[in-house]
Amino acid sequence: MNRNLGKHSQRAVGGGSSIRSGRGGYTLMEMLLVLTVVAVIVAVAWPNIMRMSGQQKLTEAAEKVRSVAASARVHAIESGLVYQFRYEPGGRHFLTVPFEREFESVSPNARGTGTALGRFSKASGVLPTGVTFAAPTLTGTGGSNTAAMGTGQKLPPTALDGLPDAGTLGSLSWSGPIQFQPDGSSMDMSLDLVDKRDQRITLRIRGVTGSIGVSRLHQGVRP
Repeated sequence: MNRNLGKHSQRAVGGGSSIRSGRGGYTLMEMLLVLTVVAVIVAVAWPNIMRMSGQQKLTEAAEKVRSVAASARVHAIESGLVYQFRYEPGGRHFLTVPFEREFESVSPNARGTGTALGRFSKASGVLPTGVTFAAPTLTGTGGSNTAAMGTGQKLPPTALDGLPDAGTLGSLSWSGPIQFQPDGSSMDMSLDLVDKRDQRITLRIRGVTGSIGVSRLHQGVRP
């Protein structure tokens, strides 16, 4: 009796083993098919992922530039000094410092009344890799302002004192100064941030109020 039960058990075990082998893992062909489908999905989605990543990078960079440029207006109002915002055309650096040529006309008691790096308030920044400043574009000023926007200008060491990257900034070629007056006004001006896909964001400065607006992301027009 026990022998019969043992044989029956062995058959059951053998049958179970046969069932398990019939439910084995994916075949090599099935795995290759799955990998092919995944690769196709990634290939289709990747450009959109990269484009969205680039758009986010541009948006964040534009907000950072807007913040630093807006600080020039605030410091000008607080200190009574004419402040300037400059950027590196075709490059990634930008800064806000007092407009040095205005120092002689400002009362010593009015200087540096804002929160300062050293004697005067100053700030600088760098755009993320892959984002640069396009060439400057005037939107409605003329005369001395047009001349002032000439590019390729160097800044004296005294203008950069107190900035942690003063050595690097002193070796760069800058746009002309975008000036912010003690009454809060500035000059009508626009500048573009552009990435490797020629996606752009435009910052526009309104001369009467000194306010700075940021456009929606748009595609550049190639020549």
